Amino acid sequence: MNECAFGTKDPLYLHYHDEEWGQPIYDSLKLFKLIALESQHAGLSWLTILKKKESYEQAFYNFDPIKISKMTTDDIERLMTFPNIVHNRKKIEAIVSQAQGYFDIEKDYGSFSDFLWSFVDHKPIDCGYTMASDRITVDERATELSKQLKKYGFKFLGPVTVFSFLEAAGLYNAHLQSCPNNPKVYNGKGFD
Repeated sequence: MNECAFGTKDPLYLHYHDEEWGQPIYDSLKLFKLIALESQHAGLSWLTILKKKESYEQAFYNFDPIKISKMTTDDIERLMTFPNIVHNRKKIEAIVSQAQGYFDIEKDYGSFSDFLWSFVDHKPIDCGYTMASDRITVDERATELSKQLKKYGFKFLGPVTVFSFLEAAGLYNAHLQSCPNNPKVYNGKGFD
């Protein structure tokens, strides 16, 4: 078992850890997709959302912010019965609000990616973890990014959830130093 993979033996989670988690993402649309999914796991396990990822992609037009930003209350009502997503109206509405905020950030910063990466001076921060017990769950940077996202209408993205996003999107290298998937020894795979 890879200690870096959160002590899980679930094959889906292990695949996610080995193929996607923590590998730097620079594409604005992929970052939007991941942050929207992260917002859905607030109060739930990430594995729960990971198992629902394909359904979320279907429900939210593969996370196309243009289409999502135009969703109406009728669309939200329809999603309340959409199979295999979390049926929490506020979380569904949050993704619509996030899509609208995405475009405001793009207007103010040139790109959603530039906005997010500016919080780490445009290069991944190596957390330097040697053991799983070294990991933390929040820091000042995540707290500040959470505040800034909130100003743009992003909901369900408190500091702990934002910290998790920073790790998942590779802005923080939170892989253990010994992990074969640590980007320092990474062989070119990426988030899809």
